[in-house]
Amino acid sequence: MSKCDILIIGAGVPGLSLAVLLGATGLEVTLADAGPAIPAYDPAKPDGRTVALMGASVDILARAGIEDAIRADGNPLKRMAVVDDSRYPAGADNMIEQIFDSAETGRDAFGWNIPLPALRAALHTQIKKYKNIAFMPGTSLSDLKTLKYDLLVGADGRNSAVRTQAGIDAFKKSYGQTAITCVIEHSSSHRNTSTEFHRPGGPFTLVPMRGKTSAIVWVEKDADAEAFLKLPRDGFTRGLQERTRDMVGSVRLVTNPVSWPLECLRSEKLAAPRTVLVAEAAHVMSPIGAQGLNLSLRDIRDLADTILNARHAGLDIGSDTVLADYARRRSGDISSRTTAIDFTNQMVASNSGPLRALRRLALRAMSLPGPLRQMIMKKGLAA
Repeated sequence: MSKCDILIIGAGVPGLSLAVLLGATGLEVTLADAGPAIPAYDPAKPDGRTVALMGASVDILARAGIEDAIRADGNPLKRMAVVDDSRYPAGADNMIEQIFDSAETGRDAFGWNIPLPALRAALHTQIKKYKNIAFMPGTSLSDLKTLKYDLLVGADGRNSAVRTQAGIDAFKKSYGQTAITCVIEHSSSHRNTSTEFHRPGGPFTLVPMRGKTSAIVWVEKDADAEAFLKLPRDGFTRGLQERTRDMVGSVRLVTNPVSWPLECLRSEKLAAPRTVLVAEAAHVMSPIGAQGLNLSLRDIRDLADTILNARHAGLDIGSDTVLADYARRRSGDISSRTTAIDFTNQMVASNSGPLRALRRLALRAMSLPGPLRQMIMKKGLAA
């Protein structure tokens, strides 16, 4: 292949989703990723990585034709619980819990939690339906120097080669925290409830999966996380058990823990000549509130709509005018969401007495019916 309409670098969920949405319209799309081919999903071999897709994200992926796969392999998130547990390990009798029920929004569920490999495999299956989508695993941007395109899309993560090639700077800030993920089995039902404990080290979240299993997203200060990861399996499991506050009964570790350092990243701009950035090439945030991938999928929706509108109007899809339109669409959502998550993460991880009191007061205030509660649920859904 010597020419395509759109070259997408990065075959994570955002890159795969964009390829399907654009390929379905007849555009010639090349999707390249430096990683290996995407394997078929095997539910008997969980790897600990899941993604919580809120309502708007489910709608976007339904456009890509995989809503049935989400419902088949995922688990509904019918309730979201936020727990102030700032006095952990003491203070179990002094926790404040606020539960949001999806019925309050008129939806059957806030969203769905699905294993990441299942989601990627479902999108890969869709890609294979289109002859105008060329998927090239094991291929980096530097391998495609002779390929001509109208638009280059960087969906290649926080260390984006596309961003570097375009000369776009990025603001980065380390949180001094590490995120740990794994899957557990438990003796009690999770009741389709995602529970996020707020503690000085960071949030500890139980996200329901099918049956009596849950995904864990555990954030700790770097040194503490390193110490936990060095524990033998039974010691690590005891640490998990303690942090669940026994809300799901006794627990058993199903997958080995995986970890990565947390940081905040925002690219200086979203576009350069014939180049545009999406997802973690443009923004990275703390996993608190499970907002990262959901924000990325809204990038994909708005970029796909911008490209298709331009094409219908007979415009050059890689022109500065078209890319500026995409940047305008996304700047407000990206700025407000990354700022809010950065602020919330700092508030949660603070040991300050006044800030603890403020957090607890705010959580109590969320129990009151009215505009504040509705706004929080709508923002969480990103509807």
